[in-house]
Amino acid sequence: MNKRLIQFVLVAFLLSACAGKNNSNVDPADLPTETPVLPAFLLPVDRVIVHSASYTIIVRNPTRALTDLQRAVEQAGGFVSSASSYSSNGSASYSSLSAKVPPEALPTLSAALNKIADQVQNQSVYVQDVTAEVHKLQRRHADLTHARDELLLFLLNSRDLDRFSTFGILQELLDSEIKSVESQLENYEGQAELGSFDVTINQPSAVYPPVIE
Repeated sequence: MNKRLIQFVLVAFLLSACAGKNNSNVDPADLPTETPVLPAFLLPVDRVIVHSASYTIIVRNPTRALTDLQRAVEQAGGFVSSASSYSSNGSASYSSLSAKVPPEALPTLSAALNKIADQVQNQSVYVQDVTAEVHKLQRRHADLTHARDELLLFLLNSRDLDRFSTFGILQELLDSEIKSVESQLENYEGQAELGSFDVTINQPSAVYPPVIE
């Protein structure tokens, strides 16, 4: 059980006993309150749109193409989350890039990629409306938070110390579920702010020998 919760409940219990209160019920209005500062992912939203784009291209020099794409991503206001290259004698070299970019920059990056590529083998662009999922998670978060607050109030009004550990387990389960919901909301928030831009860069071995720089 959360040690701070146990200490808080025990202190509240002892203080009420020392004060000789006849009414054991704690009025929620008497509890100390703070003005909550809601994180952005809990604020009301009209729409939440997730953008992503993935490409597979053919170029003579994958390493150089990777450098050019990294520069294009940075100029578009994004950042490269991962990039790698492979080259070996007797086989085609290849590179890959994963980046996060502002959604409005995806058309510009697509145009830059078409200039770099000798051939675009595959292109997939997705636009997904996840508003319903976000609203559902926000409602879930509100319900779980309310349940946790009600549990704390019940503990403050309870005189059965033997049951504190049991309710402490419930509180830990609620906290765990709340953190899970918050993680999902943060993930949606991040995906809406920055779209995914993924590129696989291949060199056909039948046409080009490995490029060594």
